[in-house]
Amino acid sequence: MKRSDMAEFFRVFWEAIKDFWEELLLLALMNLLTVLFAFPVVTFPPALAGLWSAANLVAKGKAIHWSDYFDGFRHYFWKAWRLALINILVLVVIYTNIRFYTPGVAPFKINQSVSTWISTFFTLTGIVWLMIQMYPMALLLEQEDERVRLALRNAAFLTALKPGFTLLLFVALVLIAIVSSLITILWVLVTLSFFAVLCNKAVLHLLEPYRKQAQQLKEGGKEGNVDGSGEGAVHP
Repeated sequence: MKRSDMAEFFRVFWEAIKDFWEELLLLALMNLLTVLFAFPVVTFPPALAGLWSAANLVAKGKAIHWSDYFDGFRHYFWKAWRLALINILVLVVIYTNIRFYTPGVAPFKINQSVSTWISTFFTLTGIVWLMIQMYPMALLLEQEDERVRLALRNAAFLTALKPGFTLLLFVALVLIAIVSSLITILWVLVTLSFFAVLCNKAVLHLLEPYRKQAQQLKEGGKEGNVDGSGEGAVHP
């Protein structure tokens, strides 16, 4: 891991804290509403999209209103569910494979060491997948082309490009989640909204050089996206 990755991460983390503090009251209320929306289940992914939409503005240093939350809720309702279903499917497949190759559970005899290697592979695959999932919702908010597939591809690209930064971000989110599980009220009022601000802030930071590149391509008569492929441009 590069020292520059650590410096970038701590700068983004500190800026996210400052931005979060500026809109603490409204973000806490939105966090509470999002938790309440989790009970009907069907409204939970769109509620997260609404929270991420408001947090995107916070990460840009803008004031937010309830309309920002509900506009995001409505606009990204089906896209949020599509992303949620993809995540559920991938995690179920990973868990099934881990269970399938577990001695005593597998329908065939399998060596313990082979089982361990396979389980380790799928566990690491699951962790990498979860790391990638820190970016897609924030990318959907920045892309002109709002396809979920493109957001996932761009998220994978950013993860591969900045693995050290992404790992630090993931560890921070895990540690915050652990602390919040010990102090439950944090989940109710703070954690989800802070996750939203931090993930948006991270994506905005990672997109900075590509925004400059996209602007140069645009001035030269070309369009490019975050990976320069020319599809689904991400603009300021």
